[in-house]
Amino acid sequence: MKFIIAVDCEGPACVVGSPGKALSVSRDYTFACREATLEVNAAARGLFDSGAEEVWVWDSHGQGLNLCIDQLDKRCRLILGKGFTRRFPGLDNRFSGVVMIGYHAMEGTKNAILAHTYSSDAYKNIRANGQTVGEIALDSAVAGEFDVPLIFISSDDKGCREASVFMPWIETVITKQGMGRNCALSKHPHMVQEEIYSGICRAVKDIEQMKPLKFQPPVRLEIDFKAILQTVKALVYRRRGWRPTGPKTIAKELGSMLEWNC
Repeated sequence: MKFIIAVDCEGPACVVGSPGKALSVSRDYTFACREATLEVNAAARGLFDSGAEEVWVWDSHGQGLNLCIDQLDKRCRLILGKGFTRRFPGLDNRFSGVVMIGYHAMEGTKNAILAHTYSSDAYKNIRANGQTVGEIALDSAVAGEFDVPLIFISSDDKGCREASVFMPWIETVITKQGMGRNCALSKHPHMVQEEIYSGICRAVKDIEQMKPLKFQPPVRLEIDFKAILQTVKALVYRRRGWRPTGPKTIAKELGSMLEWNC
């Protein structure tokens, strides 16, 4: 068995950031990176103890250089940096499943910790075939193109609920209860790490029940920006063939989610 752990930094235990700031410049960014690393280790240990032969770790947050690399389980292979042509770089149909550690709820989710969809500054909404989606569903759908299911996610209560709406079969671990964008009732990090290990073991045991998430092709993606389309990010999309459908909205039909790269 072969797995990829995709790791973000907003969802780990006790991470709440600072009001009005991106996590990378907030008071607890250093802690977030360390705790994400420890939660990844708990997941990796669960995968290896459940029979995994190979585990890749994809640092999917920001510039892809957040984890405390020297503290990671030495059995893991690492996907780092920015500039890949698609989400889940290296993933193919030889993988048995995907794990998400430290993910977060989509932009606009009430009382979700640090909720956003890829960019807190740029994107207001993203829709796939008319349905509002966040990073959890979009990344899962990329894996689904290879028939690889998401089997486990750890996040705050809102992120876990969002994942279960799209994939009710997955195993979840709630790291904290969101009480606002920058405040939470959190479990202790050590407890979360223990729960992640146990949840991973259950997920692998029940892997035959897991299903890949797939959007009906062609997939019409729509992006609502927070500002008018003269922003640099919007102009980059337009050079890739996206077309404006409103003053703050662009759209494109994708033959496959493998064409998606935010």
